[in-house]
Amino acid sequence: MKVVLAALNAKYVHSNLAIYDLEAYTRKQFEEEFGAINDLKLSVKEYTINNNMDAIMQSIYKEKADVVAFSCYIWNISEILTICRDLKKVAPKLVIWLGGPEGSYNSEKLLKEHEYIDGVICGEGEAAFCELVKLYVANGIDIDKNMLNAVMGITYREKDGSISVTLPHPLISMDDIPFIYEDLSKFENKILYYESSRGCPFSCSYCLSSIDKSVRFRNLTLVKNEISFFMKNKVKQVKFIDRTFNCDKKRARQIWSYIQENDNGITNFHFEIAADLIEDEDLRIFEKMRPGLIQLEIGLQSTNDITITEIRRVMDIEILKNNMLRIRKMNNIHQHLDLIAGLPYEDYDSFVKSFNMAFSMKPNQLQLGFLKVLKGSYMEEKALEYGLIHSEYEPYEVLATKWMSYDELLKLKQVEEMVEVYYNSDQFEHVLAYMESFFETPFLMFKKLGEFYETHELFGIGFKREARYEALRSFYLQNITNDKKTEVFFKVFGKIVNDRINKKYESVCELADVIFDDLLTFDYYCRENAKSRPSWRRDNRISKEDYNNFFKRGGTDELILAGNGYDSKQAARAMHIETVTLEALSWIDDDMENVMKNVMEDAGFDNECDMDNTEFLSNTEHLRYVVYNYDKRDPLSGDASYNIISHL
Repeated sequence: MKVVLAALNAKYVHSNLAIYDLEAYTRKQFEEEFGAINDLKLSVKEYTINNNMDAIMQSIYKEKADVVAFSCYIWNISEILTICRDLKKVAPKLVIWLGGPEGSYNSEKLLKEHEYIDGVICGEGEAAFCELVKLYVANGIDIDKNMLNAVMGITYREKDGSISVTLPHPLISMDDIPFIYEDLSKFENKILYYESSRGCPFSCSYCLSSIDKSVRFRNLTLVKNEISFFMKNKVKQVKFIDRTFNCDKKRARQIWSYIQENDNGITNFHFEIAADLIEDEDLRIFEKMRPGLIQLEIGLQSTNDITITEIRRVMDIEILKNNMLRIRKMNNIHQHLDLIAGLPYEDYDSFVKSFNMAFSMKPNQLQLGFLKVLKGSYMEEKALEYGLIHSEYEPYEVLATKWMSYDELLKLKQVEEMVEVYYNSDQFEHVLAYMESFFETPFLMFKKLGEFYETHELFGIGFKREARYEALRSFYLQNITNDKKTEVFFKVFGKIVNDRINKKYESVCELADVIFDDLLTFDYYCRENAKSRPSWRRDNRISKEDYNNFFKRGGTDELILAGNGYDSKQAARAMHIETVTLEALSWIDDDMENVMKNVMEDAGFDNECDMDNTEFLSNTEHLRYVVYNYDKRDPLSGDASYNIISHL
């Protein structure tokens, strides 16, 4: 008997934990019950939705399996059904089973509409799949359908074509699922997914995890041993798929502490958490962590109190925000924050407020998602009441609600793309913070940027990276008025700006544009050691002779290259030098006051000098030099490390 477990992942770097769990659990049960699996050939086949569908079908056909089982989700169900339809044509005796959330909560309808599917495993699959395989091994694929009625947790087609549904299967212990990663060669260049618990104590109406409110945990000793395995083998990334990892705060703290104490300097661990459950003891552990050791995914979804109550979500937004800001100050943990557009009682203006509050929490990534009306969820039950219109095809995304029109959702789609390109990419951090100064709210900035893209037909274009910078610059020049530049600059620099303009620039507007170009250039070179200069920076403030002499001399007193482990040639390859104006430094260094004090020291003034005294600026060289090192990058942003020095 040959059985194939098949998965179509969204990307090559993903792996499907579910089918590996089913395979490992079944092997273990066969070995414990029969001493071997000689009569069973059990294999796993993984593909991606980007593969050619015919090629996938041919690959599975060539396996000459008796039974094939597919793992089904919203991102792959259409492709799987297409493959199964053709598989049944060329291999009519092949028994085809589906499992996963896209089958579990719609199993009868699925079998009625797709006659080439033989059955669906509903809910948790390990035990039910194992029992099915035992039946097929013992009786062959022409099994008496009455035998299937003894298997709990399945929906199947009878010989007369009728559909039968068995009782749900009892949940198994998490400790009974074998650790699947003993042979890491199967997961080379893949993200590893790990599950230390199942279920969720919360009841969020849009989420399938709320159906199983009981939470089962894997034995903590097992979890620590398996984490140790990942670390010893220097796995690059492990994603915990626990729905709310820190729902048991003490247990989560023990795992975080174990990870911190046994850090190998390489492995990154990803957790989905409720940030309002974080306590001071957790924060003390976080403070000691290596930058990039863990990353946190946090579900905010909305800040509208009525919406939060209606979707049956429980959280304290002020505590969540406070914890996120405290973690952000540590500068060692990547935080990903989720918002959902299209929720009940959230109209356009309410969502704008949610967005701006979410932005104020300073996440490293802000995911603006759109409601998916998942089959089996409470949200699906309430769709009529909410006037919730959604796509009939996966991913069943919201199209309109009582509170938000399709036109308004389309506006948010533009904002989503701009946030993804300019904020979540982490490639425009400083210039974006500067540009934000010219808008009343962050949302308005991204909205206007989206409108600019639409007007200039920039959506859907395959951009080279430099072109994204050029588009942002064009937006700035066309949308930031001279009046707005003047208003912002007197607010930020006060008296200083008058003297600075008189000595160096013709107007506030010229100074504003110089700073924009400096910050755009700074962000550009933080990410890329470009060989040619970008279009907005054709002029070079550094002579070729000064540039080369810096490396030949081995740096300066401020930055000794040998002390950083480089000889002159190595440094020239690994580094790049650009200039930056003193004013632009205010957006590069978070501590503007500290920047100004350093400037005054360089100019020979006492640290206690009045910050409003404008004399020092006119007597200070207005340029600084940024030395980028591309061998050493920030583990959170990917930016090159840099030093700012006063002279070459």
